[in-house]
Amino acid sequence: MDVVHQNEVVKCPRTTCQSPIHISVGRWPGGMNDSGGWVLKCAKCDQVFPLNVKNPDDASSVKSGATILDSWDNEIGNRAEILAAHGAIEGSEQVKRLMLQEHGEAEVFYDLHSKPLYRCGACKKGLEVLAYAALEAHLAVVNHSFAGYLNWYLAHSGGATEGICVQLDLRCACSAEHRARFYREFSEDVSQAASEFWLVDVAGDRPTLDIDGIYSRDDCITILEKLLLRWRALHSAVLLAAPFIGFNYPGARKKVPELWNWVLKYTDPGKTSLITRKATFKLLKDASKDTEQDVEFLKSWGLLNPTVAALDEKKAFFKTDFHAKFYCGMSADRVEILVGSFNIHEGTYVENIHLLTYSFDDFKERYLLGMKMFFDVEALKKRRNVLEIMVNDGKIMECKEVCYSGSLTKE
Repeated sequence: MDVVHQNEVVKCPRTTCQSPIHISVGRWPGGMNDSGGWVLKCAKCDQVFPLNVKNPDDASSVKSGATILDSWDNEIGNRAEILAAHGAIEGSEQVKRLMLQEHGEAEVFYDLHSKPLYRCGACKKGLEVLAYAALEAHLAVVNHSFAGYLNWYLAHSGGATEGICVQLDLRCACSAEHRARFYREFSEDVSQAASEFWLVDVAGDRPTLDIDGIYSRDDCITILEKLLLRWRALHSAVLLAAPFIGFNYPGARKKVPELWNWVLKYTDPGKTSLITRKATFKLLKDASKDTEQDVEFLKSWGLLNPTVAALDEKKAFFKTDFHAKFYCGMSADRVEILVGSFNIHEGTYVENIHLLTYSFDDFKERYLLGMKMFFDVEALKKRRNVLEIMVNDGKIMECKEVCYSGSLTKE
């Protein structure tokens, strides 16, 4: 029987500490569940206290913020003995707890109904619907190959790859040949649908990624959305420079948290840096107050997205003297950058945008130095690995781990 996990946050009971502690509570639906608890030691202040929790010895765990010193089982009746052994004060287990509602991310990240990012260079038709149909048609053979790899992976315990790439051939209605690359983050589960993958590249005899012109703000949002997924998969880091996110006038302020959440949903906090104005961040804090996205509330419970937390704590990426708007995926060998007049706003108002490609040295000379920003290129050379599954004529031609540095498509 599979365990169902519920994420919770508890706060250290010491009044002067109140540090958030993240736990995962496991339960067997319809099965036997033990009642008991832990003796925890706060990682910040060393406060020792008890916490009631289901299945403390097998299904539940502490993810961060504290160490489990011991556990008790209510059926055995050893609670008082365990607490006394560690000097935990009876009654202090009434700590503040917050059960997280698991909304999850959208089931479908890639919007096939929006403006296509990839077009056939010969006939200019969008390729995204065709690409996903091809992946759906080959999903069974991809899953069969992945299951075979999992047997090896679980037996050798070599550590998970960063992600899973699937490459397959496409033939456009005009007979032009292309090759699509899909990506999903590593999981030991086989894919149930093609929509679990992100389309991150389409290569062919002619360029398929052509972004240059006038677009509505809504179209700019969908283009950047797909580029963020591409960069998250193919590049070592993502840099977003946006002086303004949302509008500060009545009726529009309520949309500000939604726009921030959109940015955060499509980015990996470990890879992403955001440059904005201090007033823009203050607008987020004001607009989100007393809502489920309240920045101060999320911060107090340790739930604030790390990208936002970096702005709130380090103050490292606030700039007041810039009006430049650019968004880019960076690797040691290659940088893709979307430039133009587009701040992160919704609507039918039109903007100009253009996708460019540079070497990292050229990008540094043209953009980073002007912004007085510096990135350690060595950090962008970090070795990464993915599982590559190559499909040709309905058959798996290759399924192997690939280790590389720089951008994934540098070949």
